[in-house]
Amino acid sequence: MTDPRPSPRTARSAGLSLLALSRAGWQRVGVVLLLVGAAAATHWHFRQDGAAPAGSARLILVLPDTEAADPAPQAAWQNAADELGLKLEPMSASELVRQRGDGRGDALILPDALHRRMSDALAMTLRERVRAGDRLMLVHDAGLQDIDGRYRAERSRLSDLAGVDYGLYGELGAGMLRETEVQVQPSRIAALGLPPGKLVRGTDDLPYSRYRPDPGPDGEALPVLAGYRYGRMRHASFVTRGDFDGTVLMRAPDGSLIAGERAAGRGQVLFVNLPLTPLKLATDGLLLHGFLQHFARDLAGQAQLSAVPDGIGAVVMNWHIDDRKALPALERADELGAFAKGLGPYSIHLTVGPDVDQPGDGRGMDLAANPQAQAWVRRLAAEGHEIGSHGGWIHNWFAANLDTMEREAAEAMIDRNSLLLTQFSGRPVREYSAPVGHHPAWVTGWLRQREIRAFYFTGDTGMAPTRSFQDGRRPRPDIWSFPVLGFGRHASFEEARAAGTPEQVIADWLDEVSDFCAEQGTLRLVYFHPFGLVMYPQAFQEWLRHSRELTTAGRLRWMTMTQYSEFANRRLRTVWSLAPEGRQLQLQARHPESLEGMTWLLPATRYDRPVVLSGSAQVDRSGTQWRVRAADGRALKVRVDPVPACIRPPESITKTQRERPR
Repeated sequence: MTDPRPSPRTARSAGLSLLALSRAGWQRVGVVLLLVGAAAATHWHFRQDGAAPAGSARLILVLPDTEAADPAPQAAWQNAADELGLKLEPMSASELVRQRGDGRGDALILPDALHRRMSDALAMTLRERVRAGDRLMLVHDAGLQDIDGRYRAERSRLSDLAGVDYGLYGELGAGMLRETEVQVQPSRIAALGLPPGKLVRGTDDLPYSRYRPDPGPDGEALPVLAGYRYGRMRHASFVTRGDFDGTVLMRAPDGSLIAGERAAGRGQVLFVNLPLTPLKLATDGLLLHGFLQHFARDLAGQAQLSAVPDGIGAVVMNWHIDDRKALPALERADELGAFAKGLGPYSIHLTVGPDVDQPGDGRGMDLAANPQAQAWVRRLAAEGHEIGSHGGWIHNWFAANLDTMEREAAEAMIDRNSLLLTQFSGRPVREYSAPVGHHPAWVTGWLRQREIRAFYFTGDTGMAPTRSFQDGRRPRPDIWSFPVLGFGRHASFEEARAAGTPEQVIADWLDEVSDFCAEQGTLRLVYFHPFGLVMYPQAFQEWLRHSRELTTAGRLRWMTMTQYSEFANRRLRTVWSLAPEGRQLQLQARHPESLEGMTWLLPATRYDRPVVLSGSAQVDRSGTQWRVRAADGRALKVRVDPVPACIRPPESITKTQRERPR
């Protein structure tokens, strides 16, 4: 029972659809620019008389002047900003042109898909604002056509901002866009939020590890973006020409620039030559989230409302127990220390019917008549683990027939599985995982009607919990998918064993997952079948030991899917701003119930140590950021004094993050 199976809408399909769109000449699309407004200040200007700041830098995505026919692309960016804890301020293209720049150093996002057509006035405005000190995130096909839908023959009008020539329609025609592998500079992996396992080594399909980089014949080979089951991924990207005069983040094997950042006048440009919006709509949102956070946090210095409680990273260990043969492996996992005091809680999901492959085969767990299984469910619930439903009663048969059976019959099987688990755990089922990862969009809505707000997902692989777009439609606002985190083309240990993956590779990956969550202040889900887990006992025990060290140090915690979804929905109800108040700059926040656990991150290079004015919060420093952790209470005010620009350390877009040695 290899679990899960990939979502049918992937980066590959998104890339192919863009290629088809290119060959068709690309349909006429209205002008749009999404502006992601973050309330934090990048540059604050003080009057010489000591009065309040005149204004704050914003993050800007410029929307079309006419309402878009499809709201999903704009929602993709809005949802990403909300989940990352960034304020989003929409603005129309014409308003941006009228407004011009005012020297605040705004951060402008020009998204793909929405902005293929662009007026000369908007292109000129962007160029002027960057030269005057604004930052620009220029994505893929934005501005590639003029307002009448025509290409420039020689290159895109925005090539001078990107730093390379692209959109080479006159030279290459439809061949200006093609699919290619994506190589990532190792020093930029952390900045882009790429988790362990999302990259494979340059010379083989083993997961890339910072502990053991891959030496190629002429030095270190660059790691390549990969996906579960697909291995090395190919993405739609424009061929580029010319030497890039900035910092390369990603490139194609032929040398074309995939992503890079550069100085332009007094401003900066982040060029991303990937279809971020279609990828997110096709359940592959990792790259959009990663680049958005890098642009807002690292280049524009925006404040963020942390996505995790207290700003402390977390791991969800999700167990999938399909049938009765998993029970001996569960006993072995217990012997290895999985359920020792101080570990967990975990999200443990079970399929509990009497059958597996066919009705009547008698190979299932049969919880109703299996005392050993009943004892395990009672014990795990009593120890605080979350007992979830692993789908539809007959694990393999349900997955294989879900698309063809009557919906009412499928609903009844999911219900039956959940009700029996409730009977023996003593608690209602609050989270779900689909057998074989098969989770059509209707299941999400049905789960929400049953008050389930968290589910395991095989789309958006490698991401933190998110509200996943399915079938290109906007997601419900309060039900969270927990994407599986894979290692290269594999996600389950039995797959890795079948491929001959060495135990040390698994051990490195598991340790790096915990390190990544702790260092990035984020959450990821790792899933197991018990019989796969015990195939790598030493790697598993090492992971438990290493994770215990991090939790003891207060840098990491275990969470269940339910615990996180409850926090995430409470977090979305937080109202906050970082804005002038009288002669001060203040962070103000309020919540209808409690701000407890809400945490704001502010770059220490831009702000002095924050001072709590009212309410209750703890202020400390975590790496390069101030961390303001709210305690119980409904309101909070914090004074945030900007560091004068004249004494700030010089900024450099070529800086790299130092990697921790093993």
